[in-house]
Amino acid sequence: MVKVNFWFYASIIMSFDEDFWGEKKKAVMLVRAKILEAARKWFKEHGFIEVHGPIIIPALSEHSGSIEVKILDMKGYLAQGLQPYAEVLVSKLGKIYTIAPSFRAERAITNRHLIEYWRIEAEIPNCNLDKLMEVQERLVSYICHFLVKEAKEEFERLNRNIMDLKKIDVPFLRLTYDKVIKILQKDGFEIHWGTTLDWEHEKHLSLRLNKPFFISEFPVNIENFFFEFNPEKPEYSLTVDLLAPEGYGEISSGGQPAFKTEEMLRKMREERIDPSIQKWYIDLKNKGSIPYSGFSMGIERLTQWICKLIQIKESVAFPRLFGCIYP
Repeated sequence: MVKVNFWFYASIIMSFDEDFWGEKKKAVMLVRAKILEAARKWFKEHGFIEVHGPIIIPALSEHSGSIEVKILDMKGYLAQGLQPYAEVLVSKLGKIYTIAPSFRAERAITNRHLIEYWRIEAEIPNCNLDKLMEVQERLVSYICHFLVKEAKEEFERLNRNIMDLKKIDVPFLRLTYDKVIKILQKDGFEIHWGTTLDWEHEKHLSLRLNKPFFISEFPVNIENFFFEFNPEKPEYSLTVDLLAPEGYGEISSGGQPAFKTEEMLRKMREERIDPSIQKWYIDLKNKGSIPYSGFSMGIERLTQWICKLIQIKESVAFPRLFGCIYP
């Protein structure tokens, strides 16, 4: 049996952050807990059912940076979302949501990326992009107003002006990708149609506005390839990002996933993905798939903005960062 030196690990934890047991960290953790309390309350009031999917999946997830794990002699990957199990759950249960961890081999060293993070994910049957944005804005607005009432003491410790959150109300501004490109060009950025919006673009847009806003209808690329195309403009995907104000950028992304098996197989062929490797995925789709939309909202990013934190690692008790497995 391997002996564990408790005091060794305790010293690592205690030295990790000099304010770990201080008032600021306690306030952040309490706000984070109340964010989840508010989210669950909103989902329950609006007829959503809480579900949980596998943490270990048998094939690569839809995003890059998948983390491989081994169970006995079998290879698997740590999940980055509820997909593709969401398709079965939403077709059988209707409106669903989950609060769960995600894992991504994120090598970027920034103030907004973690290797292990938590997400609020929701899926809605027969839901178009406009309805999906409405669900997100009502959820975020509800959370902000809930915290204004329930987390006054915590915000005082964090020196967070609750009036900034009190004014978060629906509807949020809705911008298309095309409109955003024009705004950025007008503001002096050298950017052209088809360019992926990076952090500097998001930050600039986020500083211009005083409440969350949406960017929708991105050009089709590898990141959104498995979402539906706009039938009237097939060069655009039916996807949307939600950005927080005050320079915090993207906190949520989502869209309308492709749901027809034949369409998925065609996309796999175009991307040279071997369907045999994804047989488990195709089998799940064949068990029941309906048109639906969904989004995934990062809890740490949401907490970072709501608490007005500089580093995303401040929004979680034990952050997992690139190059560091401790604490």
